[in-house]
Amino acid sequence: MTIHKQISYLYAFFGFFLLACGAVAVDVAGEQAQTALITGALGGVVALTAGHFLNRRKRWAFLLGTAEAGLLTVLLGWRAGTYFIRLLQVVQATQEAEATQTAGMAFLLTTGMLVVALLTLAVSAMFGKQVLVETK
Repeated sequence: MTIHKQISYLYAFFGFFLLACGAVAVDVAGEQAQTALITGALGGVVALTAGHFLNRRKRWAFLLGTAEAGLLTVLLGWRAGTYFIRLLQVVQATQEAEATQTAGMAFLLTTGMLVVALLTLAVSAMFGKQVLVETK
């Protein structure tokens, strides 16, 4: 199996993972999870599109998937830091278990998305030269 096909499957997994995280965020946090839903839905669709077209040997799809993983790494890193600070404030300010649980779940979901985005970016960067040779 060629490397561009393997990377396309990685992008497809990344897309489904983002969609699932968006759905879980809405289930856990409800109305407060609008940004997670938007990030998961849009990011998931873009990653699935990149995976599909990379499987068909389109070079632009690899560039799209790599750029998306890079942008989401920056965005989710910023959001994970923000959620961590908010979680610390909630823990210090209140003893309400529900508020702490919601803030904690937001942090965990965002951090999980960040880790997968970072791994996708790293794999894309490692095998980028081979994929660019295989695609047109």
